[in-house]
Amino acid sequence: MGITHAVDATNFPECLRISGIEYFGVEIDDSEIADLKKYFEPAARFIRNAREEGGKILVYCAAGISRSSSIVIIYLMICEGLTLRQAYCEVSRSRPIIAPNLGFWRQMIEYEKEKFGGSTVTLLNGMRKPIPNVYINKTKPVDEVKWRMFCEKYPDAEDQFFRS
Repeated sequence: MGITHAVDATNFPECLRISGIEYFGVEIDDSEIADLKKYFEPAARFIRNAREEGGKILVYCAAGISRSSSIVIIYLMICEGLTLRQAYCEVSRSRPIIAPNLGFWRQMIEYEKEKFGGSTVTLLNGMRKPIPNVYINKTKPVDEVKWRMFCEKYPDAEDQFFRS
């Protein structure tokens, strides 16, 4: 594979390290209360520097779903100039199972607002837990009747679905 750099977001204290690979540790749990935001810029800088050196970077966590995807999304925002929505869609195309936890979504939305004056992703309320509107945009209603039933149950969804 030729990996030269790795962002380790596993939070495993005794994680195996391979010699010859430069590591950056993101030592947090995959928890809605974990402060991932403090790692946004240092992790993005590490990835950017590795790429500038011609390195190959692996970003990983325990399942490859929440922590690692959030770090790659933030890297794309900070270093490649993508919006949060664009970065999420880009990472999701490569790895469709990504699902940053709600706390990480809140931190990424807050970061986008701070850096760019607004956010391209909003959280939809009205369900058991809020969900990012990019999840709704990924799914297609099976038919118009089911879509109308969904909109009746979640009145905010229709506005947020079409406000991409």
